Amino acid sequence: ANDSQVLIALAGGEVIYFELDPMSGNLTETGSKDMGADVCCLDVGTVPKGRSRSMFAAIGCRDQTMRVISLDPSSMLAQKSSTALRATPHGTALQFVSTGGGSVEDNAGDADLILTVGLDDGSALRVGVDSVTGSISASPSRRFLGARPVSVSRVSVGSSPASLLLSSRPWISRPDPSSGRNVMAPLSYAPLDHGCAFTSDAIPEGIVATAGSTLRILSVEAEGSGLGTEDEAFNSTSSALRYTPREMCLLSTGAAQPQQERSLVLAVVESDYNDYGLEEKTAMGFDGTGGTGKKSKKDAKKDEDDDAMEMDESDDEEEKKEGKDDDSDAEDELDEEELEAIATPIRGPFPPGPGHWGSCVRLLDPSDGCSTLDCVEMGRNEAALCCASVRFHSRGGEALLAVGTVTGMTMHPLKQSTSHILLYRVMNGERLQLLHRTEVSSGPVLAMAHFQGRLLVGIGSTLRLYEMGKRQLLRKCELRGLPTIVKTLQTAGDRAFVGDMIQSMQFVRYDSTSNRLVLVANDRNPRPITCQELLDLNTVAVGDKFGNIAVLRLPQGADAGAVDISGTRALWDSSREDTTPKLDMLCHYHVGEVVTGMTRASLVAGGAECIIYVTVTGRIGALVPFVSRDDIEFFTLLEGCMRTDAPRPTGREPQAYRSYYAPIKHMVDGELCESFTKLSYEEQKKIADKLDRTVDEVVKNLERVRHSLL
Repeated sequence: ANDSQVLIALAGGEVIYFELDPMSGNLTETGSKDMGADVCCLDVGTVPKGRSRSMFAAIGCRDQTMRVISLDPSSMLAQKSSTALRATPHGTALQFVSTGGGSVEDNAGDADLILTVGLDDGSALRVGVDSVTGSISASPSRRFLGARPVSVSRVSVGSSPASLLLSSRPWISRPDPSSGRNVMAPLSYAPLDHGCAFTSDAIPEGIVATAGSTLRILSVEAEGSGLGTEDEAFNSTSSALRYTPREMCLLSTGAAQPQQERSLVLAVVESDYNDYGLEEKTAMGFDGTGGTGKKSKKDAKKDEDDDAMEMDESDDEEEKKEGKDDDSDAEDELDEEELEAIATPIRGPFPPGPGHWGSCVRLLDPSDGCSTLDCVEMGRNEAALCCASVRFHSRGGEALLAVGTVTGMTMHPLKQSTSHILLYRVMNGERLQLLHRTEVSSGPVLAMAHFQGRLLVGIGSTLRLYEMGKRQLLRKCELRGLPTIVKTLQTAGDRAFVGDMIQSMQFVRYDSTSNRLVLVANDRNPRPITCQELLDLNTVAVGDKFGNIAVLRLPQGADAGAVDISGTRALWDSSREDTTPKLDMLCHYHVGEVVTGMTRASLVAGGAECIIYVTVTGRIGALVPFVSRDDIEFFTLLEGCMRTDAPRPTGREPQAYRSYYAPIKHMVDGELCESFTKLSYEEQKKIADKLDRTVDEVVKNLERVRHSLL
């Protein structure tokens, strides 16, 4: 229904249409029609500016069809068009959407009639409808939203018409204020059962919804929330840390009581070079959090303007300041100088000599906004650089936290006084208990991983396997002679994938019969590895400190030579560097920034699994695999056209930039292809003609790939 029209459906497929009489205010039955199938959903279109009624209505039927009928008095309830669906429709919305941004009233001439359909299979369909003839466009855009059927309702966001889609999570579909194209983003809110638009004096653009047995009224912030930008699809939760985070891992707590809901905690190791620890800063009178125990007048006034979360502390400070009103101005200035000298919101003073570290191990609760559960400060000049979740078979499979530390490490030259492996137990899902610490030699501990019920640790240029003992870890076997220093480490099956600080990847296999670690293959090209992600048993993606991402694969049959046929307990490894199999480079791409982290994940339910990477400047990127040869051919041709026809603000060749250190291989520059939507229509038409496509088809292919990720 809208302000003046009502359409209802009865069991059996009959629909009855009513209109509101503007003079008497009564509803008048105007007509009825049998649709021939049960009606699942329906909606009367919004009334455009300058008209008294909507000319069309949308009806979804049980026979998996969507039909558009006329509400014009000359052809009342006549079917204008229909389209077949892949699933039964669950909800629909028919409304005018402005293509130039802003409200429909301000851009009545640029408004398009858009039909949004939610299906039972968890996907949503968006298609254009001709505002004159009522015909449905032949190229709808489809997107999977969740595992639950999708219900659709009309709402308003930022004075613009939008659609609220409810599935496993709520979504908002609306026009981009800058470009006018449609964007769809999830809401950072709990799953909702039903929802519709809500308007009041306090909330001009709100949503009233139900979630279980609760009724909720909410609003979508249009300003300052990243609407219309790439950040719209993301929701961030920040947690203040004491030092620079080095590595993190998830731990299963194994709650002691069945009613405890928390099952996973996040362990983060933090450390800073050329910095004092918390105890040393406290002894000096410095506070690493920026607090000083007493505040200046400016800070006190700022706290009064805040939400009074620390009202008691502010009152105590004001009482102290009232007792000092008779002091001189010189003493006030001196107090402010002392406060500025003591307060260190960023960091404390630099230590006089090298080898000073500040470090801690923090336990966070991901289900509660990453709140801190426990924080354990390391010893003096001891730095925690890596951590891993390990389950020892001798411990009954309990998840323990292993932390690798170094003491007194200096960078130039790279040396340390001692290295340790600390083993923690998570008590009641909220506290760390130290079980024991094991001193190790041969270099710094920079990487560790769980491996077949044991702990595999990279110590300098040595790869060592440990078993848990009563007082310390017990060494089982080791592999010496790796190129430089083990930087990254991952395991799968009987293989370990070792990332070297200079000499790229080393594939290692564990021979359980002889209890040996054997080198299977390595990379022929030197790469300063910073991160890695295992794709399958033979393939790994790596990032280096020069801003390159590469995908390496073990050649077929290369691990056959790793089997020792000369007998067990060989005194030395007879393999030579020139006979060691080399890894094949499948893909190579220059990002342009130091890649600091990489993982394989799917950002939305039912979305494509991709490689997510982060860089040193805080950038988040993704590498999406192609699933069909048609997509490869299309995007390769589009990339070639964009290289020659797209404007270059810096005058630099895109292909030369992506091949800065090595030629780009089996990669398509997605950023270059995405710039197609920023070109003028004449340039877009020129490129689309070269591809034998229309401009709409090119844009829909770009949106399809983006929607598969976000």
